Amino acid sequence: MGQLMRLESREQIAAGVWAIVVRRDDPATPVAAGQFLNVLCGTRVTSMVLRRPLSIADVSDDGQLITLIFRVVGAGTKVLSELPVGAEIDCAGPLGHGFDLTVARHRALLFGGGVGVPPMYLLGRRLAERGVQIQFRLGFRDAADVFWADRFAQLGEVLVSTDDGSVGTRGTVADLQGTDPARKFSPEAVYACGPIPMLRHVQQSFAADLPTQLSLEERMACGVGACYACVIPDAERTDHQWRICYDGPVLDAGKVIL
Repeated sequence: MGQLMRLESREQIAAGVWAIVVRRDDPATPVAAGQFLNVLCGTRVTSMVLRRPLSIADVSDDGQLITLIFRVVGAGTKVLSELPVGAEIDCAGPLGHGFDLTVARHRALLFGGGVGVPPMYLLGRRLAERGVQIQFRLGFRDAADVFWADRFAQLGEVLVSTDDGSVGTRGTVADLQGTDPARKFSPEAVYACGPIPMLRHVQQSFAADLPTQLSLEERMACGVGACYACVIPDAERTDHQWRICYDGPVLDAGKVIL
């Protein structure tokens, strides 16, 4: 069982994409960039059986207000998007292991794709606070899918790709590699969150030469590593699998087979 958090606000920020802000009464547990909340969609009486893991996009300086961004893809997230302000939401977390900020001292390259974009904002904020120069490469389906581009631009340089070319470069984030701003940027560390094809591109392009961390998206059940429903093969041991919710969701790119 998690703790009850009050829904402070909700806003549709793109086609089918919602941002909600929840307030927790006990902010003693710090939030690391890359962690998530495991959320019961509905009240404790009417909620779905399984929690939904939602990435943390931002957190207030006092740790009380947490911003979650999610896409409505089924009954659970639809219920969550329709809850009235003031509703109490059962949230477990923050859970999982987040990003290691210490490997980026001067310049960092951050990839985000689709619903993998939200955790890149909090990561970018934390890196910017450390004086790190940032380039974001963000991928969306089309113009209606783009969100928070202006907020990201306050933290660093933003390159955007869309599948149909309606905003930025046509294609995926992989196609941004050939653009002039991308060629001129020399990162010391790489971070990414998004669909497996995007993570595979990042892994193959950077992991051999630079510290590269991947935040893995997967359907989860328990959220604490007990059920082994969200596993990925270990690149170094054939007899071991990483539990994404517990060992991750952030893992070193060299330690996983995608």
